Amino acid sequence: MQPFLTRLATVLLLPLAAHAFQPAGKFQTEEQAKKHCPTDVVVWVNLATRLYYPKGHLWYATSKGGVFECRKEAEQEGNSPG
Repeated sequence: MQPFLTRLATVLLLPLAAHAFQPAGKFQTEEQAKKHCPTDVVVWVNLATRLYYPKGHLWYATSKGGVFECRKEAEQEGNSPG
């Protein structure tokens, strides 16, 4: 019974824990970023290259290692336009 309860707890709690460790200002969805900065432009930041792309760009939301972020915050962190 113990292994079952451990697996059940992992399945139920892991998604909550992963969300809790999401870096501030970095979002998994465009909608989350828009809510965070409704007056700024939402961009896609490739974390590996530190380049960001606006909506409509060929590489917007395409890299696996990327996040949605507000442009001003992306620039403050040292990211550059792609």
